[in-house]
Formats: sequence, structure tokens, C-alpha cells
Amino acid sequence: MKNIILIAIFIISLTCNAQEYPLTTTEVPSNAYIKDLNNQLPAFDGSWKGTWKNKTFLVNFKKVKYYFTHLQNNPYYQDILIGKFQVKDANGNILFDNLNIPDNQAKIEGSRMFTNGTYSLSYLDSDLCDKMGFIRIAFTNSTKTQMILKYSEVSDLIEPSCFFYGKPGDQRPEPIPKEIILTKQ
Repeated sequence: MKNIILIAIFIISLTCNAQEYPLTTTEVPSNAYIKDLNNQLPAFDGSWKGTWKNKTFLVNFKKVKYYFTHLQNNPYYQDILIGKFQVKDANGNILFDNLNIPDNQAKIEGSRMFTNGTYSLSYLDSDLCDKMGFIRIAFTNSTKTQMILKYSEVSDLIEPSCFFYGKPGDQRPEPIPKEIILTKQ
């Protein structure tokens, strides 16, 4: 009987280890699971397409469970969206394409859902000299078939080792539009 009680306590302690919190949580306890409790992220899943500056922008969003370890004293799990994209010019030539990279190398990674339904993501592209910025996406219609994507670059500083160093700003690539309406495919 004593062994059964000890086993039961052990199993209960394992299941209680990771407390679940909604996506809008800002204060994250250690070993928490920031879970998509309201099932908000699946509406963003899938392929989205739009045009800007005579270019076609295609982005695929996918919901994943991610383990954040960058806070050494506070690791936690979180449901996030990752994004992979492709950009083509007006002639159909591919300018950027990372649709086939592994999920753990996605250049767009989700971070937070806001109470107004806007979702924020970060962009970091090591292939473009660590070009980085923040993305916000939100639906523009009630059927959730269109969304607006807004991108703001964090910095345009370039290290001397970068192949764009010393070139005028207009020669640097623009892989993500500053603002675009995307339609679900």
C-alpha cells in the first residue's frame, strides 16, 4: 500500500510540473507551458500570399511547441508560429526562398499573442548578415481569410564582414515587405 501511495504521488508530481498558461501571458514562471488554450494559432496556419513592389510574397505559418532555454533560470514551453517564406519578382524569378529549411531553422518565429488578436513574431536572417526585425500579423476580416503583415526592421547596421558592407542602402535586399495584405491560399 505504501508503494502505491508513493507511485501515485510521483505520477501526480510529474503531471503538475508544467503549469499551463494562455498565450497572452506576460509573466512566465519557470517550467511553464504557454499554451494555445483558446485555439487561436490554427487560424494563422497555412500558406498566405500577397504582392508588393511587383513582387510576390508567399509565407507559410505553422504552429509548433517550442522550448525556450535562452532564459537560463526560467526555461519554458510555448506554442508559437514559425514562418518560412518565398519572394518572387514580376518575372517569376525566385529572390528569396527558405520554404524547405527545417522548422528549427525558420527565420520567422512567434513570440506573443495580444488581447486584441494581433500576433507578434521576430525575424532573424543569418543568410543576410543577421538582418532582423519584428513582425505583427492580424486578421482584416471576420472569415480570417485575409491578414495584414507589418514589418519593422530593428537596425540597418552592418558589420564589415557582411557582403553588403559599404554599399548604399537601396542595394540591400528587402526580403520582407514593410506592410502587405495577405490572402489565405
